[in-house]
Amino acid sequence: MKLSPIRTAVIALALSAGPALAQSASFNVAAGKTVTSSRPAADAYPDPDGLKLTDGSFEFAWADMVGFEGSEPVSLTVDLGATYDTISYVALRVMRSDGSDVALPTAIVSVSEDGLVWDDLGLATAHPAGSVANDTIGTLVWADEAWAGYGQFVRVELLPAGGWAMVAELEVGNGAIPADLAPAASSNPPASAEPVNVALGKAYTLAPAASEAYPDDGGVQLTDGAYAYAWADMVGIADAATNPVVIVDLGQHVDGITRVAGLFMRSFASAVNLPYSIIVSVSDDGEAYQVVGLAAKTAPAPAMNELINSVYWQDLEEPVAGRYVKLQIRNRTGWIMLAEVVVQTGAATPEVQEAE
Repeated sequence: MKLSPIRTAVIALALSAGPALAQSASFNVAAGKTVTSSRPAADAYPDPDGLKLTDGSFEFAWADMVGFEGSEPVSLTVDLGATYDTISYVALRVMRSDGSDVALPTAIVSVSEDGLVWDDLGLATAHPAGSVANDTIGTLVWADEAWAGYGQFVRVELLPAGGWAMVAELEVGNGAIPADLAPAASSNPPASAEPVNVALGKAYTLAPAASEAYPDDGGVQLTDGAYAYAWADMVGIADAATNPVVIVDLGQHVDGITRVAGLFMRSFASAVNLPYSIIVSVSDDGEAYQVVGLAAKTAPAPAMNELINSVYWQDLEEPVAGRYVKLQIRNRTGWIMLAEVVVQTGAATPEVQEAE
């Protein structure tokens, strides 16, 4: 989440004025802070005082774990006790034990100033690169100094992948990321081929169905290449009870997918907001999907009102592959107005440019 010029000016003023914003010599600003969960931990693996996940201990031992049984999502929220302006790193120490039905969850990182209004920052993925070995403690990391968050509260939403999610520690870093904690840089050169929107003209499904006022006539509007700031170009969903899902069938297996984006209207006057983010997954059979990223960044940045904004995931060095691309839209209240879904290969480029 990049800071707006107004926000940046406010931060600079506060820093010059004194201790209005907390500045800590310790990078891990969550150490010793209380963590609350959206549903209770299992009786056998509790966290009675809310401090087990910030005590600095994360051994491969059941006593060090806070455990959650079942597939229902669970959110872990840490109150940092003060507002931090450069939340650049979140790490979650989790157990993997196949024999005990303990799998690595998907972990979505968000930040808030007041604990009520949240901004999604990104997806915490396995670190270092590669899979976490069985019967070990793995580290799920989100790290991005260029898209740092601002706030007092950090939330990690876990989407369990097995019978149990076992968590040992939650760390939140503020400021420059120490070299020994920074995720290893990719050894792959950035994609250099001409960008291609491989979703253009492709078939897709949308659930729930669009509203009658802003329908998807013929099921073609979201991949037709048109996304003008006009109501007629929009597919609208009002107050969806579940996250809307778009699945694009690319027609064949496609290698080198570097960018996935949803292009949305933002109009506060019309109660039309952008989603929090989009969970991006790929599949070759349309049945088993792998989560590959979280589209949480916007173009332009910061997002603009009364404009089409691109909400995107991008990785030019570690592209993904598949025939089906699923976009699970984490919607806010009110209307979602979606104009286009774009899936790019090659040296991907922003779909929306900020006016000069």
